[in-house]
Amino acid sequence: MSSETDAAYDQARRNYDVYLAEHKLEAERTHRGKTALMHNGEIIDYYNDEDDAVTAGKHFYGLGNFSIVRVGAKPIRLGAMTHLV
Repeated sequence: MSSETDAAYDQARRNYDVYLAEHKLEAERTHRGKTALMHNGEIIDYYNDEDDAVTAGKHFYGLGNFSIVRVGAKPIRLGAMTHLV
């Protein structure tokens, strides 16, 4: 993997770990079914669908510099690139 890909993977992994540790319970109570846009370990906002979250993430942070989490969805494992955007 390139250093750019490594950085994007690290961003996604860090965001997801922080989501699970700090935000999951509250987010599922108040935003179930929404999509969280995350950057540098913080939830930036919640969106009605993944497309809106990705569009906002690309606009504000650029590809590879954010990730999204579907609030309330069971995690699926499709490999290292699952959460990368």
